[in-house]
Amino acid sequence: MSFKDALKSKDFVVTTQLNLAQVPDAEALLRQVETLRPAVDAVQLSDSSQMHTSSLVAAALLAEHSVDPVVHMKCSDRTRVALHKDLVNAAERGVTSILVLRGKQNPDQKTLGARGGFDLPALEFIAYIRNLEQDEDISFLPEFLVGASAEVVDPEPDWTPKHLIQKCDAGARFVQLQACFDLDVARNYMARIVATKLTHKASFIMALAPLPSAGVARWFRNNVKGALVPEPIIERLEKASDPEREGIEICAELMQELTTISGVSGVNLMTPGKVESIPAAIEASGVRLS
Repeated sequence: MSFKDALKSKDFVVTTQLNLAQVPDAEALLRQVETLRPAVDAVQLSDSSQMHTSSLVAAALLAEHSVDPVVHMKCSDRTRVALHKDLVNAAERGVTSILVLRGKQNPDQKTLGARGGFDLPALEFIAYIRNLEQDEDISFLPEFLVGASAEVVDPEPDWTPKHLIQKCDAGARFVQLQACFDLDVARNYMARIVATKLTHKASFIMALAPLPSAGVARWFRNNVKGALVPEPIIERLEKASDPEREGIEICAELMQELTTISGVSGVNLMTPGKVESIPAAIEASGVRLS
C-alpha cells in the first residue's frame, strides 16, 4: 500500500524519515529499510546540503524492495528546469509522493564557487506540479501526492495560517509539520487548523523522534528548525537510568496522544538515534493496532 493509499484508508498513518547524509551506501540503506518496512507506511527521504546518495536513487531502491518512498524536493539552488527533470526522474522510479520544501542556501557555496538562488519558490513549485498534470503532452507523469511543510506554533488569538492556506490552495494535499513534543501547543495549533477547514484539503502529519539522551534532545531543540522540545521532556531523559529506552517510551506515549487530536492524520518519526528505536517506539505506542 502506498502512502497516498494509506492516507485515504487509515485513520492514522506512520512514516519515518531517513537522513541520507547518515547512510554511507546502498547496502546500509537497505539494512535500514528491512528494519523499518514492517512498521511504517512509507519512508521519507530527506535532502541536505551535505554530500550523499541522490534521494531519487534511494527512492528507486526503496520501491524495488516494496517500500513506498516520499521524496523531499528542495527548491533552493535548483532551476525550474532541474526541478522539472527531477519530477520526471521521480515518476520513472515509481515515486508517487513528494514533499516540496523551500530549502536554504548551501553553506559550502563559497567553497564550491557556486551561486545560490531560488528560481522557483515552494508555493510556485506546488502550483507548477499541478499545472503539469493538466498538460496533455506530458501525461506520463502520475498524479503526485504533493506535500508542503509547516512549523507548529502556539497561535495568538487572531492567528491564521495564511501561507499554509496558499500552499493548500495551490495543490498541497498533505502537510508535514516540524517536530513537536509539546502536546498542549499541538492541540492549540490543530484546533485552529481544523477551524480554518484546511483539514478538508490536506492531511496533517506531526513529527516526533525517539530521543536517545538529554543531550540529543537539547541539540534537537536548538538545531532542528521549528522543533519544540519542552524542558520536562529533557529532564525526564536526564533522570532516566536508561535514557535510550526512556526516549522510546516518551515517543510512544506522545504518538498515542496524537491519535486523540482532531485533524492529525499521522506521524513522521525522525531518526536522531538508532534506527531500531523507530519500530520499537511504534510497537510500544500501539498505534498500528488501532
